[in-house]
Amino acid sequence: MSPAGAAPLGVAFTGHWLRLDALLRLAARAEALGYALVLVDGDAGVAAPSADRPVHDPTAVVAALARETKRVQLGAIHVAHFWNAALLARSLATTQDLAAGRLVALFGVGAARETHRLGLPEPGAGERVARLAETVAAVRALLRGETVTANGRFVALDRARVTPPNRPVPIAISAAGPRALEVVREHADVWDANVPPLRARFEAARARLGRALPTWLWVFARPGGARDDTVAAYRRHAPWFAELPPDEAADAVLWGEPARCRAELERLRGELGLALPIADLAGLDEAAASRALEALAPAPAGRIP
Repeated sequence: MSPAGAAPLGVAFTGHWLRLDALLRLAARAEALGYALVLVDGDAGVAAPSADRPVHDPTAVVAALARETKRVQLGAIHVAHFWNAALLARSLATTQDLAAGRLVALFGVGAARETHRLGLPEPGAGERVARLAETVAAVRALLRGETVTANGRFVALDRARVTPPNRPVPIAISAAGPRALEVVREHADVWDANVPPLRARFEAARARLGRALPTWLWVFARPGGARDDTVAAYRRHAPWFAELPPDEAADAVLWGEPARCRAELERLRGELGLALPIADLAGLDEAAASRALEALAPAPAGRIP
C-alpha cells in the first residue's frame, strides 16, 4: 500500500539473483517504504545454477513473502508449460489464502531455452502461446470454484476441482506479440506490457491489444548510476530487448539522480496511462537493491518527486 496521497509503484526483484533471505528482507523493506506490488523470481529453466544464481520455486517464495508482509501485493511469473493447470490453480488458491487476498497471478509466455534440463519440452513460440491460452482459461475457471472438463491440445481435465480461495485472484499476463495479446484480451484482468518503456513501442502494442485494461510497465532502474553502465546492465539482464538500438536503449532505462528517476516514472505513468510502473531491479545485490528502493520510494503527500 502506498502512502496516503502517493501514486502507486511496484518493484521487481527477478532474474534469480538473490538468496531467499535477501528477497524476504527486501520485500519487507519495500512494504515499509510504501510500494504497492512486489514481484519476485518466477519459473526458470535453469536446473544447475552457478553459486550466485539460486533458482527458487515461485509459489513457495510468494508464500514465504506473504508471511513476512501484511499489505503489499505479491506475485511471480508462471509459465504454462511448467505446469498442470489444475495443480497450478490449487497452488495459487492456497497461496492467495496465505496472502490474505494479496496475490496477483502473473503469467508469461516464457522461453524454450534450457527447459530440457528439467525434463520439460522446449516448445516454439506458437505452442507456448497456445499452452498459455488453454492453461489460463482452465485456471480462471478452477479459481472461481467451477468443475472443469477440458479436452484441449495441451490441457486435458476430467471434472477437475480445487478449493477456491476466499478472495478472487487477479490474472495478469505479460505479453507484447499479436498472439499473446489475444490471450490478454480474452483472459486478463491486468496487462503486463512486455515492451520497453518507449511511447511508440508501447502505444503500438496497446493498439494491437484493442482492449482497455489496467496496465503495468517495467522500467529497468539504476538510480544513481551512469547512463552507459545502466544500458549495459539492461542488455545483460533483459536480453529479449537486445535489438534496441543504442539511443532507444538509453531512453528505456532509469539512471542518474533519484529525483530525475522518480520524475521519469511519473512522466511514464501519466503519458502512457499506467496503473502501475514497476521498477525493475534485476541484477542488483541486496545492498544495492535496498538503496534503489529508498531512492525510488513512492512520494508521500507533499513531497515533490
